[in-house]
Amino acid sequence: MIYRLLGVMIACMVIWVGTPAHAYAEIDAHDRELLVRVRQAGLWEGPVSRQAEQRGSGQRVREVGRKLADDHDRLDAQVRDLASKVRVELPSEPTEEQRSWVDEITGAGGADFDRVYVNRTRAAHGSIFGLASQVRAATRDDAMRSFAQTAVDTVMRHMTLLESTGIAETTSLMVVADGGNDLDGGDVTLGVIMVGIAAAATFGVVRVLGSPGRRA
Repeated sequence: MIYRLLGVMIACMVIWVGTPAHAYAEIDAHDRELLVRVRQAGLWEGPVSRQAEQRGSGQRVREVGRKLADDHDRLDAQVRDLASKVRVELPSEPTEEQRSWVDEITGAGGADFDRVYVNRTRAAHGSIFGLASQVRAATRDDAMRSFAQTAVDTVMRHMTLLESTGIAETTSLMVVADGGNDLDGGDVTLGVIMVGIAAAATFGVVRVLGSPGRRA
């Protein structure tokens, strides 16, 4: 009897120790895509933002570059941690198109560097905003929802900061076509709407951010 009781206690301990603190719901294709695209964004936007911190010809561009680079460092750590828990394989390098953007930005100098950096990164942020918003609304996993909310907040903050430089072009904010984007028609429509809302909201505060003594 004592051995049977001991066996039950050991089995209970094994089950308790082996049970994760958070039981992850099954994630879908959009959840996986968000993790992959956030990781890919960090692989090129982080380094070029660090370049902007060092090479920007305008003080505000250098300030914005530092803020974006720091944010990408933190977000990259979060996406790698979550991806390991939900077993999503992440890329280790940016896409070929993203590498071409890095080359374009790196090859520019002076005011042209500032202009290309601000508008390329702003367009890229606009392209991921819709996906992050859709995942935030539709995912069944709480941890994924929290991460998507962080992504939404970060993208909004970055677009506002980029626009505060005063050199963001209105045509730079667009949903960039991506062969790896599996969103259906309804999701793309939602993304376009959300990007439009973001554009209106962020341009509305540019004057405030651009005023002396009121930098973000």
